Amino acid sequence: MSFIKLDQELYGTQFFVVKEEDCVPGDSGEALIEARHDGEYGASIHVFKSEEQAGEHAREYWRDYIESDPGEAVHMLGAENLVQWALGKPAGPGYTKVNSLEEWLDLYKDDPSEHFESGPFDIEAIGENIVEILGFRPTIAYSMG
Repeated sequence: MSFIKLDQELYGTQFFVVKEEDCVPGDSGEALIEARHDGEYGASIHVFKSEEQAGEHAREYWRDYIESDPGEAVHMLGAENLVQWALGKPAGPGYTKVNSLEEWLDLYKDDPSEHFESGPFDIEAIGENIVEILGFRPTIAYSMG
């Protein structure tokens, strides 16, 4: 057993108990930790080496989503936006308008919080055994619920 402590409350607490087997390292500077609170699973905490890593993770998530289900991507992004981008004109499903799908994906690099349910959270403390399992020392966290 180990722990992770965040700088702000998430689901009413800053401190989470973590089992080593609940830590799933990613490919490059990110990991998923299924954290516990009062003995129950409390949060899926995504941890990253840096804010830049979080942004890259969010961008790649949406790129993979769009490539794996183009029909749903058209529904989510809107055919009108896709047509405008194809014409090189500013458009977008959100409040920020950009000139292409690539520029829209890049928005996640600038603000990964748009992808996650809550965060960012600075990691104030984490068990050394978790750092060893992950292969890096995370500095920032987000939650998806």
